[in-house]
Amino acid sequence: MGAKLGSSSGPMADINVTPLIDVVLVLLVVFMVITPMLQAGLPVDLPKATQAEVVNDIGQFIVISVTETKGVWVEAEQISDTLDIESGPLLDALNAEYRDNPTVNLDGVDTARSLLVKADRDLTYGDVRKVLDVLAENKMTSVLVAAEKEK
Repeated sequence: MGAKLGSSSGPMADINVTPLIDVVLVLLVVFMVITPMLQAGLPVDLPKATQAEVVNDIGQFIVISVTETKGVWVEAEQISDTLDIESGPLLDALNAEYRDNPTVNLDGVDTARSLLVKADRDLTYGDVRKVLDVLAENKMTSVLVAAEKEK
């Protein structure tokens, strides 16, 4: 029952898969922790739409979230706790976000970042329109409105 010494029997054909399993499990845990953080902006209950285009967000949008309590957020920064927003603080936050990362590389092409408005489904259109009006008054024309696709 001693160990074999030497190479009289040729190379060992057994593969040690333990390090591979360790690496895969670590990667699984990392992805499980990071995935919830990939959602941009605040989590809001989006309205449902029958004609929604599915777009993967890879950082090409600056997200403006309007919550159920009528708070306005740019990414993770609260701009106002009411919908009576002035253009100054909103524009300052948008410009700061754009300065941090003005373009996104999509398959080798630099693309300017667009604005994505995520509004809660319990808000009225008039509530969301106040935010859209501020953007339109300041010549921000590349604006998308987020919706959840009906199943």
